[in-house]
Amino acid sequence: MKNFNILCSLLQNGAIPKHIGIIMDGNRRYARRNNMDTREGHARGFSTMMDLCQWALILGVKIITVYAFSIENFKRPKEEVDYLMELANQKFSEMIEKSHKLQKLGVRIRVVGDFSPIPEKTKAILAKAVKATENNTGALLNVCISYTSHEEILHSMRRLSKGVLEDHLITSHDIDKTLFEQCMYIKEDLDILIRTSGEYRLSDFMLWQSTFCNSNFLKVLWPDFSFFHFFYIVFLYQSNYIYLREKINNQLNYSQNIQCNNNPNNSNSNSNSSSNGSEDHNEETLRRKRVETFLQYIKEMDIKTFDEMEHSYPLNT
Repeated sequence: MKNFNILCSLLQNGAIPKHIGIIMDGNRRYARRNNMDTREGHARGFSTMMDLCQWALILGVKIITVYAFSIENFKRPKEEVDYLMELANQKFSEMIEKSHKLQKLGVRIRVVGDFSPIPEKTKAILAKAVKATENNTGALLNVCISYTSHEEILHSMRRLSKGVLEDHLITSHDIDKTLFEQCMYIKEDLDILIRTSGEYRLSDFMLWQSTFCNSNFLKVLWPDFSFFHFFYIVFLYQSNYIYLREKINNQLNYSQNIQCNNNPNNSNSNSNSSSNGSEDHNEETLRRKRVETFLQYIKEMDIKTFDEMEHSYPLNT
């Protein structure tokens, strides 16, 4: 505990990452190496996830995103998939029971992904856990279940397409990078990406959000991941912080210049600059109102989705 406090105080003197993403790989290999049932490996992995959340919370990290279950994982043996769904039921039910503790810590849970393949009981429990913490305003825990980054990008495209062609809330000219990101499951860019088990690939996890993050690929299996690994990763991030911020700022400036040059409302004519300026201002005001209405609409649709999930299966309360 003494070493933990000392190391935490050292890190708190540097830049604290806002958003950490984790690919929790190696549960099955851990089980095989220790002559355990695969299910025990997954259970140990969940415990490690909760430990990391606690370390990050103490350090001051605001967002943690964990890759809990890929859409591709549904191709695993049915027995293993069924167990993973049951493990999710058990652990999220525990979170619901301890929601008062999460409330005290200010932790809010979000579950993101394509929920259509998930069993009704699991969907109901996930929704209840989300609703139990929805008013907490501290750290955010994003749990990616039935998720891939490609599906997330398609999800954003479908939302925008529907907003233009079906709901008529926005026009195609309203769509830019910022609005596209607002339609994604996870809107915030990553500062740190962690993958365990020695694999050097992203496995379709947060491809859009990880462009300028500090990526870390560790050989340790996920259940063996410790605070010392976490300390080392955050220390590396702090060492590279100035370089990373410079890259991000350069990209932001480049994107803003491109957007300005591609703006159809920009005019090279000086003779009508006053009237053009007024028209541009009016159009931008209208666009802002359309975008605000659209974003409020999709927020209400998300709330409706979780309401339907919560009541899709009768749970004992």
